[in-house]
Amino acid sequence: MAKAERVLRLSGTYYRKEGISEKEFHDFLSHRHGVECAKIHAKYDILKYQMAFNASATQALAKSMKLPYQINNHDLEIEYYFKNVDPLLAISADEDFKALHVECEPYVDLTTTTVTLAWIEMYLEDGKLVNINAEGKSLQPSFEELSDIKVADKPVSKYY
Repeated sequence: MAKAERVLRLSGTYYRKEGISEKEFHDFLSHRHGVECAKIHAKYDILKYQMAFNASATQALAKSMKLPYQINNHDLEIEYYFKNVDPLLAISADEDFKALHVECEPYVDLTTTTVTLAWIEMYLEDGKLVNINAEGKSLQPSFEELSDIKVADKPVSKYY
């Protein structure tokens, strides 16, 4: 089995604007924004793009499980997977992407958005073990390899 490659993930958490219902938020983000963003991201070699909706029903489920952790209350998490930041820099300059973010303004409170950029280590996919050799050892690159990350040469374009 081949050694795993480093994949980076940028994730952002988002809240609904005051006065926007969960249904309105979901309908716009899922059926309009997500679809149009995916078309743009495909042009720039993003490996994976997905949204995770954190509605009151899923928050209530998490609370009912009595998990020993604080439950996040953001409404949405968006994730981008890529091998280097070049695609993200290109997307941020895309005029159609900029227009989609302007279109989001009535729905999303961008003042509370947080982002995380991290590398991903996959061990189970589609119910099957991955990146683990026959001896049961991880095939993930070393910390030194994974953390050898060059900072961006330039900032993202102003798309918001």
